[in-house]
Amino acid sequence: MRPQNYMAQDDYIVVQATYFSDHDQDVVVNLYQPLIGPVALALYLSLWQTSHAKPLRSDRKKQTALMDLLGVDLDTLYDARIHLEAMGLMKTYTAVDQNGRYWAYELYRPVAANAFFQDDTLSLLLYDRVGQTRYDTLVQRYTIHTVKAAAWQDVSAQLLDVFQLTSVALPTPVVASQQAVAQKPLPEVTLSDGAGYDWALLDQLLSRSDLAAGQVAKNRSALAQLATFYGLTPPVLARHIMQATSPVSGQLAMPRLKQIIEQTYAKQRPHLTSKADAPAETPKVGGAVKLTAQQQTLLQQAKSTPPREFLEQAKHAKNPNLFVASSETRAVSQLASRQVFDNATVNILVSYILQNYDSVTQALIDNIANRWLGENVTSPEAALKAIDDYQAKQRKPKPRNGRPSRQEATPDWMKKDYHPTKEKVSAATKQELAAQLAELDALRKEQSHGNNE
Repeated sequence: MRPQNYMAQDDYIVVQATYFSDHDQDVVVNLYQPLIGPVALALYLSLWQTSHAKPLRSDRKKQTALMDLLGVDLDTLYDARIHLEAMGLMKTYTAVDQNGRYWAYELYRPVAANAFFQDDTLSLLLYDRVGQTRYDTLVQRYTIHTVKAAAWQDVSAQLLDVFQLTSVALPTPVVASQQAVAQKPLPEVTLSDGAGYDWALLDQLLSRSDLAAGQVAKNRSALAQLATFYGLTPPVLARHIMQATSPVSGQLAMPRLKQIIEQTYAKQRPHLTSKADAPAETPKVGGAVKLTAQQQTLLQQAKSTPPREFLEQAKHAKNPNLFVASSETRAVSQLASRQVFDNATVNILVSYILQNYDSVTQALIDNIANRWLGENVTSPEAALKAIDDYQAKQRKPKPRNGRPSRQEATPDWMKKDYHPTKEKVSAATKQELAAQLAELDALRKEQSHGNNE
């Protein structure tokens, strides 16, 4: 559904972001047309013919003229436009001046044929659309057969064989010209941003807002990250986007949007309901890993809770007086944005840190995350297994100086329940002991008499 502010009587202007060639037109017709359709192709080629490297204000025209040229209505024009944007062939900007709202269509050349087939997304889209037979035909069309004979010797001349340079330093005019002719990079075509999120519903909810066309597509990756991290539904995200949109320019301020979402979440924090009391599932065995009932409960909570909410709940479960600091939110959000772990694994990491510390710091997150990546942790179950293995290793006694520890036997007389045993003495033994005592007594008296003299 087209935005409410996209009107037929608005002006438009065509801006050229890159150079175009006949080969580019050939690539668009043969490789892009199956994906964008004939109307979008006609729109692209028509805008191409009227594009200017330096457009003037006098180049502005009414969109009604473009609609008449193509023989389409406004909705069809908008549909063709967003198809070009999705394929990286065009970007759309809007602004408002004294003459009203106008749209700037910035055209980009298509990627080269070899780059198109080497791009996983573009080649997959084309293959799905045209089938294997047509796809193979297109591959053959753009296949170049270069010299490959091993017996041939390259005798081509080199630069310095023909030309002589008087200086290797670039003059100032040459440096300035390099900057002047630099082209904008081609937009990236990707399928990975916010897969599964209801973007159509979000666009519909924003259709009557001040948000300029193309803003959601431009910031889709960042919006997907916010929606996933905070667990925002399209209606909630749309409301926050409206708050962060300039009513004059229609531009979305992403820093302002992040601030609004975090502040709103912080205000709603006391009303959160804990999921820690959810019934525990029967422990399951995944490979060689058997999870306890407590781990199963934690795993269920980690999989069903957005990271921002999980962080809040984990802090509150540790101590109801603790609060989530802004540095903790940034640290967890940064890890989630790297997409090295899924959200459930991020939640397990947060839970593990808060078992041992009162706060989640960037240093702790980076240390544990790198250790897990080195251990090929790719799921929350694997994360729980890594935690168990690490804790078991820490509990194992360490030998001193690399030698195995030696256990000394405890003598009986050191034991608490030791009682000395009494043995019977024979008469002969008694006489022998009495004689030895008499000899000691006589020796003692003799030594004492000698000292007195």
